[in-house]
Amino acid sequence: MIIKRIASVCFAIAFLMAIVLFARVGNQYISIPTARIIFMVAGATALVLNLFSFQSSGKNKNNPAFNFVFWFGSLVLFVGLIFQFMHWPYNRLIVIAGLGITGISYFLSPTLISGKSDNSDVLDDPRNHS
Repeated sequence: MIIKRIASVCFAIAFLMAIVLFARVGNQYISIPTARIIFMVAGATALVLNLFSFQSSGKNKNNPAFNFVFWFGSLVLFVGLIFQFMHWPYNRLIVIAGLGITGISYFLSPTLISGKSDNSDVLDDPRNHS
């Protein structure tokens, strides 16, 4: 549980640095090169910690295929953003691919994969009545 909290804090820091980098808001408080470094370190730390928490959480309610594809799409998106910061070629293609993979992960719901829905939390579910 502590790993997820640390990853969440790192994601929040990386998100704030992305706002500084892309919207140029707050660059009077922090320089752009410093914001780039903090974004890369915090984002990479969050992704790695999220991977470890993904592998160790056995009783997660989400579909494992969703979790893996979402994590992979986030990783590709992060790499694309680093390419963009470094002004390397193909940065837009990598960012678009990462966004596409992340978007595809939302279609990997348990009902689409297994064909049955999890209605155990529904009050009117006949399986809940004995």
